[in-house]
Amino acid sequence: MVYKTKVTILSVIVAGLAIVYIGSLIFDPDRVNTRDAAYAWLDAKNIPHIDGIELKSVNGTVTLVQKNAAWFVSVDGQDYPAKSQRAEDFLTLLSKKGAYPIRGTEAASHERLGLLENNAARITVRGGAGAVPFLDLLVGNTDASGGEVYLRKAGKNEVRSGALSISNYVSSASTTWYNLRLFPETGGLTVDDVQRVIVTLPPDTVNDPDGTLPSAPSAPVTLTFARTNGGWIINGQEADTPKVESYIRSILDSEGDDFITGVSADETTASLSDGRIVLEFGSGTSSVINVGATVDTNNRNASVSGSPYVYSLVGWVIDRLFRVEEEFLKE
Repeated sequence: MVYKTKVTILSVIVAGLAIVYIGSLIFDPDRVNTRDAAYAWLDAKNIPHIDGIELKSVNGTVTLVQKNAAWFVSVDGQDYPAKSQRAEDFLTLLSKKGAYPIRGTEAASHERLGLLENNAARITVRGGAGAVPFLDLLVGNTDASGGEVYLRKAGKNEVRSGALSISNYVSSASTTWYNLRLFPETGGLTVDDVQRVIVTLPPDTVNDPDGTLPSAPSAPVTLTFARTNGGWIINGQEADTPKVESYIRSILDSEGDDFITGVSADETTASLSDGRIVLEFGSGTSSVINVGATVDTNNRNASVSGSPYVYSLVGWVIDRLFRVEEEFLKE
C-alpha cells in the first residue's frame, strides 16, 4: 500500500513538472517573439495571378509586367525584356516566411522610421483587373545595426523589421532588371549551331600594334570564319579552333549595358552601319548584329536582326566582338 502511494505521488509530481515544462515552452518570451516574428508579406497562393510589380524609391520608379509567362520592364509604354528569374526570386522573398519581428504598433513611430506614405519607398504587387493590390508595402529606414529595414503595409500601423534585401530590390536601377543579352539564354544558340561568321570591323577598331598605320583603312576590313574538316579557317587560312569557338561563344553570350529607350531597331537601322557580324547557322538561318559609330566613352549602339530593341554596348564588349585576323591564325 505504501509502495502504491509513493508511485501515485511520484506520478503526480512528474505530471506537474511536465505541465510546468510545457507551459514554459509555450509562454517563454523568446519563443513567443520567435513565433510572432515568423511572417510573410505576400500570400504565396497569389503568385500565379501576379502580372505587375511597381517599385518606387528615391531612384525613381521601375514598373515590371508579366506577359505570356515572361517579365518585362515597361518604360514610357514600351516593354523591354526583364530578368524573369530576378522577378521570381523577388516574389519568393516576399512570400516566404522569414524573421520579421514586430517593432511597433503606433502610427507615431512611422515618421521616425521612414514609413510615412508620402516619403517611404513602396512595393505594389498587382494581378488581374482587381483594384486592390495583392501587396502594398512601405519600405523605410534601416535599423541602427544597418542589417535590417523597417517595413509596414500601407494602411496598417504595425511595423516590422527584417530582410534588408527587400530594400535593395526596391531601390535598384532599371538596368539591374533588364535582360540585356543579345541572344536568349533559354533554348538558345550554341557554337555547334554556327557554320560561318562574317565580321566587318568598324573603321576605328582596326588594331595597329606597331603604330604604323597613318589612318583607318579606306575599305572595310572583313574576317570570314568557316568550318572545314572539323576545324575552322579564317579568310582561307587555318585557324586556331579553340580560339575561334571561344570567340563565337563570346558573341552568343554578349550583353548590352543598357537599352536605348524610345527608339526601335527599325528606326535606327541606317545609323547602325559602322560594324557588322553575321552568324550563319546549320539550319540555313542567320542572325546579324549591326553597330553604329562611337557614342561616348567608346560605347556604341547596336541591334540584332529579329529584335525590336536597340542596345548600348560598352567599349570592352565592342573590343571583344571585333578582333583582328592575327589573333585567330594557327601558330
